[in-house]
Amino acid sequence: MKKILLMIAAALMIGGTAMAKDDVPDYDYELSLVKENVASTSGYKVFKVWSFGKKKEILTQEICMRNAIHGLLFKGLAAGDVGNQGNVPALVPAGYNSHKEYFDSFFGNGEFKQFISATSRGQQAGDVIKMGKKYKVGLLVQVNYNALRSRLEADRIIEGITDIFKR
Repeated sequence: MKKILLMIAAALMIGGTAMAKDDVPDYDYELSLVKENVASTSGYKVFKVWSFGKKKEILTQEICMRNAIHGLLFKGLAAGDVGNQGNVPALVPAGYNSHKEYFDSFFGNGEFKQFISATSRGQQAGDVIKMGKKYKVGLLVQVNYNALRSRLEADRIIEGITDIFKR
């Protein structure tokens, strides 16, 4: 009887994990600079995030915004056709696992939302493109890059300019 109960509990845990994973898609995205970043002088970055998933319903505005912040932190933003001007390197080139607990909390409890806003409105993100069995959903976002960088410096995740001179 104990074995049966353990098997049922294990099956429920595995099934629950699969359902939770389906609700929150992996970090599968691309970032693209739409045009020369006019907001960059004010400390903001404006760009388009393209999120990918099997169901377009789960690629909500929040998931797209999460992916946009994740991209700025760990991948950076390539300038694309506008040359090297506007190129933004990753804020945390060491990667997610360098401060895994911090980033699990940062993304898990929604702290990232204070640094980003969507320039397109609605629960479902802007552009939706069907690509075979996947969907590609695009959202134009504006990120307060300076505030995000300051937060990471204050939390000692990255070095600030004053830290560099203290060495």
